[in-house]
Amino acid sequence: MLMEEHLQKIVQISLGTSPENMLKTSLEICTELAGGDSGSILGEEGPALQFLFSDVEELIGIRVPFDSIAGATVSKNLVIYTHAPSDKRHFEGVDQKIKKQTNYLLSIPIPSIHQSSGNRKPAKNAGALQILFNENVFQDIDVTKGPREFDLKDFKDSEFYSDKLKNIFMLLPIIAFGMEVMTLRQTSYQVIHELKNKMISSLSWTRYLKEDIGATNPELLERANIMEDFKLAESGSLEGAELAKNYLQFTKIYTPNFESCNINDVLKEVASSAKTLAASLNAVGFDVRLELDENIQNRELDAGKLKMAFYNLCKNAVEAMVERRTVNPTLYFTSELQDKDLLITIADNGPGMPKEIAENLFIPFKTKKEGGTGLGLTIAKKIIDLHVGTIKCSTGDSGTKFAILI
Repeated sequence: MLMEEHLQKIVQISLGTSPENMLKTSLEICTELAGGDSGSILGEEGPALQFLFSDVEELIGIRVPFDSIAGATVSKNLVIYTHAPSDKRHFEGVDQKIKKQTNYLLSIPIPSIHQSSGNRKPAKNAGALQILFNENVFQDIDVTKGPREFDLKDFKDSEFYSDKLKNIFMLLPIIAFGMEVMTLRQTSYQVIHELKNKMISSLSWTRYLKEDIGATNPELLERANIMEDFKLAESGSLEGAELAKNYLQFTKIYTPNFESCNINDVLKEVASSAKTLAASLNAVGFDVRLELDENIQNRELDAGKLKMAFYNLCKNAVEAMVERRTVNPTLYFTSELQDKDLLITIADNGPGMPKEIAENLFIPFKTKKEGGTGLGLTIAKKIIDLHVGTIKCSTGDSGTKFAILI
């Protein structure tokens, strides 16, 4: 496969799936280019390096010290080719996990995307790319009596450097970017999760404060301005917690779990959830109608995320119909095969959407709904994108319909 095709494949994956899958694909391509038998990507994790990805699943998550081969690669900016059994820096725990002996190993530093400037110290490497070989692929070099090490700046002038390794070096910035995105996503997830907990705690303490005031000075709670202040504090905490919860949903989108399932089963579960929501909102005369093509067969889908996407569409519809007091509020679900694709529609007989809302449906934080976060439909679209599908909306006085093609 030409290098251009490899790069095109990585770009396509990076646009449609998680940074983890992009790194996995990049590792597979690097191993293939080098003619290796297996490979791994290691990144810094506190006082050690951790296997972030490997084609040996048992290695993922294992940590190695900085006095290892990978550690020397990262901390000293060295390209190292070595015979692992003869190298004292080889971490034996790796062989215990893969249940075989590591033979020849090429370890390459992955440069950080944070470049140095001025007189500042050079940026630390992001990690190490390691390719393993069962046989010595550099026949003119004997590393059984000691490793060959090259400063990264001098490596291109060495006998190691070849077209296949040149192509690997072209992929290193992409790998570094994927590692950075993955780290930022994990960090943001932890921060937002803690923020959600703080917002929920704030709501609880606001309510406790109201109870304490009611017990000691109840006449204060009869003053309209004080009650308005409490209402604003409580609604602010609720909206903040809801925003954090939706953001956490957003971060989970890019960890797909595709399994064999039937789209009709997904729609039936969503319809049941929509009925429960309508009941909780006291929707009078609410009905659900399903017209599902029973000839549809199972296919690889992320059922959990599709339920999330479809439910977000239904939630908006039910709430709008209740708010506008739609007579005989109804949700309609259909599924059918269109060539080899699945066409799913979710429609309602509600009041429709104003033009300014319809034009900004899938843009984050664009919402007119009081207390809304503006992420629900953005999440739905990203989930459809993850399935390499499309979603379109049509709306008018007789209702709103979403058409999803997967």
